[in-house]
Amino acid sequence: MERYPVLGGGGEVRGFQVSSVEFSVLYSSDQREKRSYMWITSEYGVPVDEYIDNGVLRVGGVSIEYARLVEDIPWPLVYVTPSLEDYIGWVAGLYGAELRGKTVMVNFSGGKDSTAVLAVVAGLQERLEGLKAYAVYSHVSFLEPPRNIDFAVKAAERLGVDIEVVEADRELMKKRLLEEGLPYRGRRWCTYMKLRPIKMLKKQRRPHIIADGDRMTEAFKRFMRLYQMSPRKPRLYSGGRLRPIYIWTLLDIVQNVRALGLVHPDYYEGLPRVACMMCPYKALHEFSEKQLELLEDPGLIEEAIKTSYRRWYPADKIPWEDFRSQHLWRHHPVVALKMYRAKRLLTSREPSEEIRAETVEAMYRSLWTNPMPRAPHVNPDDAVRELSATVLEAYRAAVAKAEEARRIVEAERENAPSLP
Repeated sequence: MERYPVLGGGGEVRGFQVSSVEFSVLYSSDQREKRSYMWITSEYGVPVDEYIDNGVLRVGGVSIEYARLVEDIPWPLVYVTPSLEDYIGWVAGLYGAELRGKTVMVNFSGGKDSTAVLAVVAGLQERLEGLKAYAVYSHVSFLEPPRNIDFAVKAAERLGVDIEVVEADRELMKKRLLEEGLPYRGRRWCTYMKLRPIKMLKKQRRPHIIADGDRMTEAFKRFMRLYQMSPRKPRLYSGGRLRPIYIWTLLDIVQNVRALGLVHPDYYEGLPRVACMMCPYKALHEFSEKQLELLEDPGLIEEAIKTSYRRWYPADKIPWEDFRSQHLWRHHPVVALKMYRAKRLLTSREPSEEIRAETVEAMYRSLWTNPMPRAPHVNPDDAVRELSATVLEAYRAAVAKAEEARRIVEAERENAPSLP
């Protein structure tokens, strides 16, 4: 996850933060000092820097591959879009001849990146003769709140783009939730359920072009794919795929989405992303009982959590109350047990400080409510070089550290007896 600036009341950058699975990392404004925390429940976390070495978190006899779980992406604090209109004009100048007369389908989630994509494509539709755009929003039955549908429809209407709302098979979703439990990391079967109706619509409509919200600085794997595609100059359109914002920074995204007045309510509630409410890739602090009440059928989700527990977790290893409060269904059972044991050891040692979920939420919210920071502007033609100068080095270091952590933990596993 890219580092999120924490903004003060005057738009000054007071620090940065990253959230990943069971962890949050906070940085000073110059990004030189950092503090790592492990979330004990969705309400509070404790510092763990003293337990991290060579990318491995060690607490007692428990070793966790911290470097593989925490993706921490630095990026240059710059803007790439002087204005949305100017940027749309730049894209039209580069690709207008190839886009005129084409039909563009925008994969739309209602999140900040897909909203920015829809805004750019809507602007191209106004400028380029014969270009016709429409959005498709796929609702994941039961796992995300109905209000996401309302937001997606409202956003598309405001931008002047037609939208089609499709939905994952409701009966099959309900059956799988009750029989298999919730999706977890490494077995996210909900993705197939979400993509299937989109693929069906694509087959029916046969658009010329698919537009999506890929961005270079959002995730390391995505960065490498986009960087290798064109390591010097932006390449926004090729092979029937339009990636109109892949060179934008988080500052560009937030500035333009705020200006459009299309900020999803999740951001105002202090969440760093718009996703299924029960996404296993969310950080623990992103879960709250208040959020769960927004779902269509909270009782069904509670039963799905119980199914996950009964199916994979002996009660003598992880008590139900801890499993539920820590949302351990998000992990493979082996990983969940290690997380649980590490947390028990940490809380038994009376940490000197805590971090509260409301504190982290306020810091994420600041990016959407406080004035935007002053920062240099980069010409879009130079954006790939500018971004990769920072991210590429960080990517290589992260890969090396994650590989070292994996090697260390595997060696420990081979040389030590199994945990009881």
